[in-house]
Amino acid sequence: MVTSKCLATLAFGLGALASKAKAEKSTFDSDLTWISTYSSLPKVIIYNACGTILSASKYSRLDNINYGSGPPVTADHMIGNVTEVLKVAQLAVISFPVTGGSAGLNSSLYLNITQHVNRHLCTEGSDIAGGIMFHGTNTLEETAFGVDLTLNCSKPFVATGAMRPDTYISPDGRSNFFQAIATAVSRDARDRGGLIAFNDRITSIYYSTKSNANTPDTFRSIEQGNVGAFLGGQPYFYFSRPSYPTGRPHFDVTNTIELPVVVVLYGHQGFDASLMYAAVANGAKGIVHMGSGAASLSPSAREAAAELYKQGIPVVTVTRSVTGTDMPGIEKGPVFYASYLQGPQARIMLQLAINSDYALDEIRDLFEAPLRNAIYAPAPNSEWFADV
Repeated sequence: MVTSKCLATLAFGLGALASKAKAEKSTFDSDLTWISTYSSLPKVIIYNACGTILSASKYSRLDNINYGSGPPVTADHMIGNVTEVLKVAQLAVISFPVTGGSAGLNSSLYLNITQHVNRHLCTEGSDIAGGIMFHGTNTLEETAFGVDLTLNCSKPFVATGAMRPDTYISPDGRSNFFQAIATAVSRDARDRGGLIAFNDRITSIYYSTKSNANTPDTFRSIEQGNVGAFLGGQPYFYFSRPSYPTGRPHFDVTNTIELPVVVVLYGHQGFDASLMYAAVANGAKGIVHMGSGAASLSPSAREAAAELYKQGIPVVTVTRSVTGTDMPGIEKGPVFYASYLQGPQARIMLQLAINSDYALDEIRDLFEAPLRNAIYAPAPNSEWFADV
């Protein structure tokens, strides 16, 4: 529960680190000030969107439920408490103002962050090794997913945060911070897509979700598993050959400041399909439906989806189950199936596709093609399902 305003600073003061580190202006980008103990170390940028990792409680060192109103914690405080990071990397901080916790955020934050990340990390000649992001855990997976799909280079982008405030008797944020930095400087972290470093585990942003509302072991890729783990503070990847998640696309948002509205509707017994029409009447350009089982729709919801398809409105359905996937049918229809994506991630992908002027058939292929190619293309399925 973070209610305090995130303090925005483009560069931080050295404070207690002054005797150990020095700040220098970047020769690559004038808006960056680097803090380092060794100029030979790789450079990592902290994209700071605050969250529990930079929050405090005024009540007790055991308070992990009513925090957020204590003395403000800044990025330089965190570095001062985890000075080991300065033996791993040179650091710069760019902060983004966040008020009221991550539940109140929208796509403007990740659009802002990703444009910074692409300029700093992906511009030709950049000497920056990677970036990490501080973020509130409530919607970390959404902001991180948006950045992941719009990052235009292979350098590591690592999201992290905390489930306990920094004033807690055993805060998890400090360990997560060090591990995120260690991942960002690792060459083994390249060419894997965006990653989450949290609670001694490394997961793919593309498949990760917050699985527990309270405990530190919350970010998981339940079906796909962890990418790696941390041993002695260092990342250990389970597979030596890096690869990207199946079906992970890339979108260019260089000149984008706002995305089309897409709403998520939860399917259930007695679902009122008129909500789908109401969402469109209220400005929605697409709908994500969370269906029971393998993303099933009620007859009335399927009828509404078919009508909206005729109007050019895409309806994407995802399973509301904890694990598993939906299944596109043999024949392509007006409802698009989102494979292994969760509802929030499907919403962001649909927003980006609509923003990129994808036609309806292109949107269907974006979501369904990986599954269709795996299920219906190989023999003998290609013979059994000959109508595909």
